[in-house]
Amino acid sequence: MGQNTKLPFLFLLLWTSAPSAALADHGKALYEEHCAACHTIGGGDSVGPDLKGVTDRRKAGWLGRVIAEPDRLTAESDPEQLALVKKWGMEMPNLGLSLENAWEIIEYMKGGSPAVKAAAGKPLPAAAAAAAKAAPEAEPAGSAAAGRELFFGARPLAAGGPACAACHSVSPGNMAAGGSFSVSLAKAFEKLGAKGIKAVLTSLPFPVKAAAFKGRALTEGELSDLAAFLEEAGKAAPESGASQAKLALAGLAAAAGALLLMALVWSGRKKKGVKDDILSRQAGTF
Repeated sequence: MGQNTKLPFLFLLLWTSAPSAALADHGKALYEEHCAACHTIGGGDSVGPDLKGVTDRRKAGWLGRVIAEPDRLTAESDPEQLALVKKWGMEMPNLGLSLENAWEIIEYMKGGSPAVKAAAGKPLPAAAAAAAKAAPEAEPAGSAAAGRELFFGARPLAAGGPACAACHSVSPGNMAAGGSFSVSLAKAFEKLGAKGIKAVLTSLPFPVKAAAFKGRALTEGELSDLAAFLEEAGKAAPESGASQAKLALAGLAAAAGALLLMALVWSGRKKKGVKDDILSRQAGTF
């Protein structure tokens, strides 16, 4: 797929021709709705990287594209995008934001932010945010057993949302450990932590999940239970390489078994044609 060269050009043209104050005001609302669940501005890395100073480190055209069409950047093998995907273990989802939305968010980020979004959605002063990071507040303890029931659908979610196992697995290559329609969550807790998992499940930055859980928000107890289960599952999950090796060995064993069965079945077949006995008797009469 060829690189989209028109988008950065249009982005720069529109960005430089619009009033920055109006852009920043709308960008703040967009940022809080779509970005704050995974990113902070000056509060340190979270589910995604800290965005403080990102407008100085990255070109405006590239930032516009990574906000508006991150999936296309990945498909084009953009080196900066691939480096981010590798570092964070996942691609930022396409949130359906337009080019206009992208430059509004960037205009807001250019001005920085005097506050950092807390997990509960309330702003913290920068000093308080730094103190909270140094001594994080204890997360409410969840039940891994209850989380397992919610994940696999043995116990329905309170608001009627679909079970996680319909699309996700917690053991790569193990069909009994969940679905394969989306990414494995075996190492989700290791990458995101309890707060990150809750933030993703609350903000639902992925369009398919947002549609599936529209009007079906998870309760705080369900969030804690699912986070506890994913922590437990992550400790028990084999490394992806080992899981793939086991799957390959199982396939080879199945193929060998099938070949052996065929050999046993064919070993008892007639080794001569059905007319050989008739021909032999007739030959003896001459």
